[in-house]
Amino acid sequence: MNLMTESTLHEAEFYELIDYDEQIVCCHLCPHECKLESGERGICKARKNIFGKLYNLNYGFTEMRIDLIEKQHVYHFFPNSRAQTFVTFNCNLDCDFCTDPLKSFIDPEKNPAKKLSPDQAIMFGMASGSKVICFGESEPLISYEWVRDTAKLAKERGLKVLLRTNGYFKEAPLREILRFVDAVKIDIKATNNEGYIRLCGGGNFEHVKNSIKIIHEMEKLIELSIVIHDTFNNAEESVRKLSDWIKTELSPGVPLHLSRLKPAHRTKHLLPTSLELLEKTYNIAKEMGLQFVYLDDVPDHDSGNTYCPQCGELLIKRTSIGTEARRISLQGHCNKCQSPLKIIMS
Repeated sequence: MNLMTESTLHEAEFYELIDYDEQIVCCHLCPHECKLESGERGICKARKNIFGKLYNLNYGFTEMRIDLIEKQHVYHFFPNSRAQTFVTFNCNLDCDFCTDPLKSFIDPEKNPAKKLSPDQAIMFGMASGSKVICFGESEPLISYEWVRDTAKLAKERGLKVLLRTNGYFKEAPLREILRFVDAVKIDIKATNNEGYIRLCGGGNFEHVKNSIKIIHEMEKLIELSIVIHDTFNNAEESVRKLSDWIKTELSPGVPLHLSRLKPAHRTKHLLPTSLELLEKTYNIAKEMGLQFVYLDDVPDHDSGNTYCPQCGELLIKRTSIGTEARRISLQGHCNKCQSPLKIIMS
């Protein structure tokens, strides 16, 4: 059990003292903007007001593992490369289909994980031989200050940085951390505000869309994903609307991952998404003009491969055994028709 004292905690950023006498602070990290009296924690449970100062209780707490980057359902960022993943804790959403609620709702003051400084984390990353470090699993931006500090150091040491987030954050902290990030995976939870409230206990799709547009505007590689299931919403209509928004507001070349539900948390009673529904929504997204659509968690399905949108050449083949880059150059061009693609290979 970790014994925390004020002297060992890390003061948070993006907050203000809004009542000096009552020592009330307002957190500006995410759109919840929690107003906290002394001793209270935010919705995320990881940011705490202690006598008028907001502290990040999660600074440095992480679990580490090395995976192929495809384990993060990221297909256009160094395919088939090793990624040093730093698993963080806590979240600002409470999704019915959360796959690891124990990490998402942990008490930071009882967290058994190791605590690493940014320098120690990067030392492990470099020693692993990984060219990419990834922050993900629960919501990494709840550990904002540590993730930002570690990402900044990673860039200084020549590593590439991948961030996997729900995107439900304020513009100022997002813009700051993106200075040290190369690629972002956004896990979209629903395609309207009502869906966020019903499935995640809160949140707002308009804020998430704004985050996505900022990431795209700052020219970071971005991939999007959404869990498909017929009990969540009208899946076909949702994918149609989402695909149209991606094509119109971003680019038809932004990858969209349609994910199969893994029954967990409050969805244990549901069956995994049917292949029929996944294939139907896949075809809708392609018909809407998206160039790269993938079905996640459907091993050895043709939809896991990457094809050139210009000539149809098979560029990258993905199977349950591994990933094989076939007809794509180190510059990310199709070797057959030479079309430039938004795929980072080196």
